[in-house]
Amino acid sequence: MKKGQRFPMLCTGLSAILLMTICVRPIHGQGNAISLRQALDLARQRAPLILSARARIEEARGRLAGAVVRFRDNPLLEFDAGPRFINQGRILDMNVGVSQNFELGGRRIARIAGAEAAIAEETANSDDATRHLLRDVANAFLRCLWAQERLALLKSSEQLATDLLQTSQKRYDAGDIPILQFNLAKTSAIRANSEVRNATVDLLESLGNLRVFLGMAPDEPLAVQGNIREQSHYDLESLLEGASERPDLKALAAEIHQAEADVQLGEGFKRPEIAIGGNYLRDERNNIVEGGVKITLPVFSKGQELQATGTARANRIRGELAAAQRTVRSEIQTALEIQRYKLETADEMEKTGLPALQENENLSRRSYEEGEIGLPELLFIRREILETKLLYADSLLGAALSGVEVEFRAGVLK
Repeated sequence: MKKGQRFPMLCTGLSAILLMTICVRPIHGQGNAISLRQALDLARQRAPLILSARARIEEARGRLAGAVVRFRDNPLLEFDAGPRFINQGRILDMNVGVSQNFELGGRRIARIAGAEAAIAEETANSDDATRHLLRDVANAFLRCLWAQERLALLKSSEQLATDLLQTSQKRYDAGDIPILQFNLAKTSAIRANSEVRNATVDLLESLGNLRVFLGMAPDEPLAVQGNIREQSHYDLESLLEGASERPDLKALAAEIHQAEADVQLGEGFKRPEIAIGGNYLRDERNNIVEGGVKITLPVFSKGQELQATGTARANRIRGELAAAQRTVRSEIQTALEIQRYKLETADEMEKTGLPALQENENLSRRSYEEGEIGLPELLFIRREILETKLLYADSLLGAALSGVEVEFRAGVLK
């Protein structure tokens, strides 16, 4: 479970961009931006995959509706009638009978147990489908935040390139710089504009993927807000303790109960079936009332198939469940180690790489204005600064995605 939260440093201006404090940036005039929590809630309410999984639970309930009926077979009513020809003419004979079969050996109880286990399995499968989808939604949401912030960084770089091009135009017109440097400034501005356009496409694609996961129509407004810098810290033992309730493990346990119910049902076929009934006969104008019992002797068919297949299935699934339980700890521990490593990487960049960027930006611009460095050197420094910012954004995204994976493996997402 979550042990604590580490909140982003409060800052303004360029340092806010460097620390990736993401704020609300509605795209193309779209409606109110949603948070990650709101996106997950929307997925639970309207995602087609989740709704379909929940509908399968109701299908499983239909099996239970049939299993709880007291008598599996309906009463049997038989009627025979016809004339009897005698020397004096003919008379009407008829036979009316009604009977009801009774199951023995606890078969009804076994069917109810199997139906209830099927409901439990479908419920667990629905929860597991929700767990997988919420991971996809969280990942898609974080990629939207990342694409949104990446676009902001590239737009800032584009503005710097545009300003530099205007300055270079004036200096070229004044004869202060050669045509080569002016063309370099022009190329840099074109490249910056192209990068902004590509980043815009990436953001639109990310929002489109999120819209699909949420089951939203193409014309529904969608924008995201959040702070990709917020990262969670986890305790391994708490995660392992809660992982025993992971829905995929519960689904396997429910399958074992179904198989055991099939074995129990097969055992019930070793007991005979009994049918109790009565007949009314009219024979040569005589009224006859009879009662009777029918017993099916389990000599050949004794539920062998149900017992054999149920036992084999239960043994197989027990092995699968044991293997899954063994791998849970490894999955969680590996995911947690990856998350901690990626957090350390982002922290290291924040502490050692980012503080010098503002200073380098100011120094390189002043040096260019004073003629200490040329335009190629200035463009190279700015490119290094931009790539460092983008790399930091990538490291924050990686840390955030790895946190989602930890919660997914531990069954926290539900």
